[in-house]
Amino acid sequence: MTRKISLFAATGALIATGFGVWASAPTNAPVTLAIGQGFETHQLMVAAKDLPTGEFVDYTFVFAESPR
Repeated sequence: MTRKISLFAATGALIATGFGVWASAPTNAPVTLAIGQGFETHQLMVAAKDLPTGEFVDYTFVFAESPR
């Protein structure tokens, strides 16, 4: 019983500490924009060569025979 209470107390203290840190964080922190950095997805798709191919089997309209 004591172990359960101390576990709940430790959990509550951890949650309270996390909330306190979150609440005291500055809201006007500088935000760095990563303009110009990143992936050009269209260029990646165009430049992809010799990729392995797979077969796609579409079973959308395959019906099992009805039991008679």
